[in-house]
Amino acid sequence: MYALYDKTVDGEKLSFRFMEKVSLFGCNRGHIPRFLRARISATQSEPFQWDIRLEEALEKEGKKGLTFVIDLKPNNIAPNLSYYEVVRVWGVSAFGWSPIMFQLRMLFGDDNPARVADGRFTLTKADIDEPIFSLMYLNGSVSDGRLVGKWTTPGRSSTNSVLLWPETFDYFSGEMAKVRDDLERHRD
Repeated sequence: MYALYDKTVDGEKLSFRFMEKVSLFGCNRGHIPRFLRARISATQSEPFQWDIRLEEALEKEGKKGLTFVIDLKPNNIAPNLSYYEVVRVWGVSAFGWSPIMFQLRMLFGDDNPARVADGRFTLTKADIDEPIFSLMYLNGSVSDGRLVGKWTTPGRSSTNSVLLWPETFDYFSGEMAKVRDDLERHRD
């Protein structure tokens, strides 16, 4: 499940308040395709490397102070709280597909669901584990300045692993290294 949260930062304290369930994927209602559509030129085609800083993209739409949160285990048999803030997404659109990489912050990992009451929770910056990266792919790409395909995740299958050609792997690993270096600089 993906949701939009209001996020307030007060010194070392971060407060989150649930706003609404949202879709990140899909060419009609998905936030990622919508943000990407606003960034591509009229002549853009494959291959296309792109990245979206999600809080900045929301702010450009007049949604300052909002962030995306993934409930990683919404239907777990045993109650489980696994919330991750989605910070950034990179993609490489080529051959009709777009492998993507998320930069995440772990807010809760296998925690007690009672820690979230009425869609609200508060953490300290020290509680957050970052950076974490997740890879997946979407059925969609860019051609002649337009998004093509459904921009959805593939259906359930035993072969849903992300196939990364060397150029895509190099792009993602290079971006990971930049994020890690930036976080290390800010910790010092």
